[in-house]
Amino acid sequence: APGSSRGKGVSMILTEQALIDEILASSLDLLRFEAGTRARVLDMLERLRRELTATLAKHDLTKFNKARTTALLKEATTVIDKYYAQAQGVLEQSMSAAAQAASRHAASALTEPMLLINVAVGLPTRTFMERLASNVLIMGASSAEWWGRQAADTAFKFSNALRQGLLAGETNEQIVRRVTGTKLSPGIMRATKYNARALVHSSIQAVSAAARRETYAKNSDVVKGIRQHSTFDGHTTPLCIAYSGQEWDIFTLEPLPGSHLPYNGGVPRHWSCRSAEVPILKTFREMGLDMDEPAVGTRASSEGQIKADTDFAAWLGRRTEAQQDEQLGKGRAQMWRDGTITLEQLLDLSGNPMNLSQLTKKYGG
Repeated sequence: APGSSRGKGVSMILTEQALIDEILASSLDLLRFEAGTRARVLDMLERLRRELTATLAKHDLTKFNKARTTALLKEATTVIDKYYAQAQGVLEQSMSAAAQAASRHAASALTEPMLLINVAVGLPTRTFMERLASNVLIMGASSAEWWGRQAADTAFKFSNALRQGLLAGETNEQIVRRVTGTKLSPGIMRATKYNARALVHSSIQAVSAAARRETYAKNSDVVKGIRQHSTFDGHTTPLCIAYSGQEWDIFTLEPLPGSHLPYNGGVPRHWSCRSAEVPILKTFREMGLDMDEPAVGTRASSEGQIKADTDFAAWLGRRTEAQQDEQLGKGRAQMWRDGTITLEQLLDLSGNPMNLSQLTKKYGG
């Protein structure tokens, strides 16, 4: 409170840049945690590969008729469903742990601002976090739905590989290679493992973002909104470029003044998204403190430290035309350089990416 001993340590106040650093540091911790989960899931898929190989190897496939093929496919589908159910269980346990950790990290980052107004940091209950982990949507669907889709896709690809091999009159060894892959042909398991990696990453990201958001809302004494923080480098997608710096009310998730894009579920906005959401603190005077705001700090980018209030347009403007073309696509980059569109206008009013033809039709150029 003003005049109290808690209010005198202004130099130790966590600025929004310090909060960003705290959130990004916790994101790195979660990436390490995610790596352990990913390794366990991929180990299950490797065991699945070996069991499918053994299932094929115990039969003389060259003598298969329709009935025997159907029976083998049923057996393989049962095996696939078993391993995917195990992978789903591992990920859901990890998502619950990630939600708890992300909430604690977010609360820890808010400790100093909360001390200024003599209010304790609030945390969602453990029961609420567990329920959130079970119900959070990953790219529009639940974890269980995604694992079910991946299991069905693997079974479909296995069926295709077997049937094509039988129609081509291939040997057992050749059909097995269709499943396991070779140096020249990836087989069906490479895509299976890639999809599983993406699902693990996006699931951990989604539940962590939801947990932080709930924690910020719980501490609305100092937090008034959330802002998307997109990584500044050459791998950032046009979607996250357009959303970089957009801000929303912590409760309604409606755009705050100066922002125009809809929240649309927040991060992750696409598979393997690296963006994060950071809290927007109330000003000191909004918190009842007669203090000026601290000076703008710096934030990290692929080009080193830049001012914390630098937006993506300013950063992109310092890159070469070739780099801009690679980042946005040549036509869209030229429209941006010409001033025909802003980075926000890479998306429509619903937050969906617009292709070059749509942009040209709407904005000319």
